[in-house]
Amino acid sequence: MIGAVLALGVVAAASFTEYPAFVRPGVRVEAVVDRGPIKELIVRCWNGTGILSYSKIERTYCTPDWRCGPGLDRAISRLCR
Repeated sequence: MIGAVLALGVVAAASFTEYPAFVRPGVRVEAVVDRGPIKELIVRCWNGTGILSYSKIERTYCTPDWRCGPGLDRAISRLCR
């Protein structure tokens, strides 16, 4: 029983979601889902929303079409075109 509770706690701690747009309405990043070495960023675009990934190890932002680079602004502009 205790092992099952500990395993559930480890799984629950493996993912953390933050909502920066909730406290600062003007920001482009609506939510950040932290999944260990990768963060998923939900970004507000002029025509909807999109998802970027950020590698904590490589320190790069990647778009869904596998274009990666070190700058968040550049990744958002590629995503929202």
